[in-house]
Amino acid sequence: MKTGRRSLFALAVLVGGWWCLSLATAAEPAPGLPEFRTVATAITTQATNIVQETAGQPGYLGVRVEPGKGGKLVVQEIEEGSAAAQAGLQTGDVLTRLDGRPVKTADQLRDWLQAALPGTQARLTVERRSRKLELTATLGAVSRPLKVSENRAFIGLTLGEPKEGGDGVLVVRIQPQSPAAKAGLRTNDVVVKLADYPLTTPASLFDALMEKNPGDTVALTARRNGQRLQFQAKLGRARASTDATASSTARLWNKDVYRLAVMPVEFPGLKLSPAITLKDWTELLFSTGVCQNKTNATGQLMYGSVNDYYREMSCGAFRFDGKVFNPIEVGKKREDYAPGNTATGKAVLLNEVIDKLLARDGKNALKDFDGLLFIYAGDRFPTPDRGSLYWPHRGSVTHPIKRWSYVICPEGGKRMTSVSLFGHEFGHLLGLPDLYARSETPWVEGAGLWCGMANQLGGGRPQHFTAWCKERLGWLRPAVIDPTVKQKLILGPIEGSATECYKILVRRDGSEYFLLENRRRTGFDRGLPGEGLLIWRITRGKPVLEESHGIEGPMGPRLFLSVVPYPSRANTAFTPWTTPSSRAQLGGSFPVHITNIRQLPDGRVTFHVGYEYE
Repeated sequence: MKTGRRSLFALAVLVGGWWCLSLATAAEPAPGLPEFRTVATAITTQATNIVQETAGQPGYLGVRVEPGKGGKLVVQEIEEGSAAAQAGLQTGDVLTRLDGRPVKTADQLRDWLQAALPGTQARLTVERRSRKLELTATLGAVSRPLKVSENRAFIGLTLGEPKEGGDGVLVVRIQPQSPAAKAGLRTNDVVVKLADYPLTTPASLFDALMEKNPGDTVALTARRNGQRLQFQAKLGRARASTDATASSTARLWNKDVYRLAVMPVEFPGLKLSPAITLKDWTELLFSTGVCQNKTNATGQLMYGSVNDYYREMSCGAFRFDGKVFNPIEVGKKREDYAPGNTATGKAVLLNEVIDKLLARDGKNALKDFDGLLFIYAGDRFPTPDRGSLYWPHRGSVTHPIKRWSYVICPEGGKRMTSVSLFGHEFGHLLGLPDLYARSETPWVEGAGLWCGMANQLGGGRPQHFTAWCKERLGWLRPAVIDPTVKQKLILGPIEGSATECYKILVRRDGSEYFLLENRRRTGFDRGLPGEGLLIWRITRGKPVLEESHGIEGPMGPRLFLSVVPYPSRANTAFTPWTTPSSRAQLGGSFPVHITNIRQLPDGRVTFHVGYEYE
């Protein structure tokens, strides 16, 4: 009966969509490999939660030590206000143990602190004038970098020249119904502080708001007619510019569907191809299971729709839905809008299209949509400028009714634009960044052909996103591994699974880690240049590929493509001593040893974690 239920479940999933088939067997032991653990049976851990502003930093004690008589470690100086000072450490103390372990050299102390996190409780054993003392220090951070809020806060004040002596700034205007007006502030008040931030210039108000979020309640101190007054203001959200702009801080989409309004655009003298109907666009963008191995309206082979692509990558957790509207003809020729490469210039065309659509189809025509897709007639407009109006891109445009996220792409002329281009640009709608190397920053390494957000494979069959992208969107749940815990692991293909991935911590706080995914030539990944284990290093919020062939730098993902995945003739291990190396970039790390990497005949990959081979 147990076997029967398992088979029935697999069949039901297959009927609903092949992408979830592997979930039925995720918890099964590895056949014939009882010593290997799967993602379901691996020994897992969790990253330590710490204050985000100190993530990636080592612990800081605030002492200077030198060897004294007999080689003992003597405290020479203590930084004022540091963790050491607050713990009661004194100059002349002899430091003998840290958390119960002997410490005899400055290097040992430094290594311990590098591996510790800000906020860690450190037990210090010291000798002071022949007495043994036990002290506890709460480690600080080397620095506390400021963080800009993702959403700009708004208060509604316009400030003038600062008052003499720098004590406050004159209010010259208050926007009606703004948070400042509702709080009771008036023109000619002198604002002295916002929260604990002293206001000495008009620019200081901008700085004070940078760390605040819409909805925060802040205290303001002001002077009026010689009296010092206190106000409370609940901050609003800064109104978006009326420009159309490419957003570098797009928020990640966290819903299971994105509804897209598609607006084909025609120009005087340049119409959309009669060979491509609205039904053709609807199929290419939103259909499920009807575009495989058929030709599109202009004769190119298709491997699935944009919706098929995203459903496959997300294991059915996400889909694109939407409507293709009848074409809208604008008032000027296509080239007449081309000078609009500034944000304001782009908005001219986009707002004209929106206005004409609403005038024709009703003011509520766009009511239930999350974003817009503009498909303009003809082939890609000849422009060398990335970010110009007709360069395929994601941006934002403010129309009187709403601020819209949008994508603009060409129709394609004689060749209908394929899923490859739309698949990449739609990733930006979900909040993902470009991961390709740019010509203007040749020293920056991209993800090459190993991610659809980098150099996507053309011909209508784009490759999958990296495991990093999938995890950020909530489509992938990696098993988190402590590399110091010895275990033998096995990893199945990531295609068709929401769990086949390991996250190996480099630092306890998760500010640096490796993502391991097993990529196979199947589905939309069929065009990959190689198969096997990809190792992505994640630092400072971006993935960098650790290529098995050992060629580092920007060219790494683009050379010896079949030898990028592990194992290869260049490497069957990834350790601090291999090339590439697993050594931490942020310092204070776990030693990461991924060894004995092997590929099984069925496509799965096995490897050892925590085993050091000499």
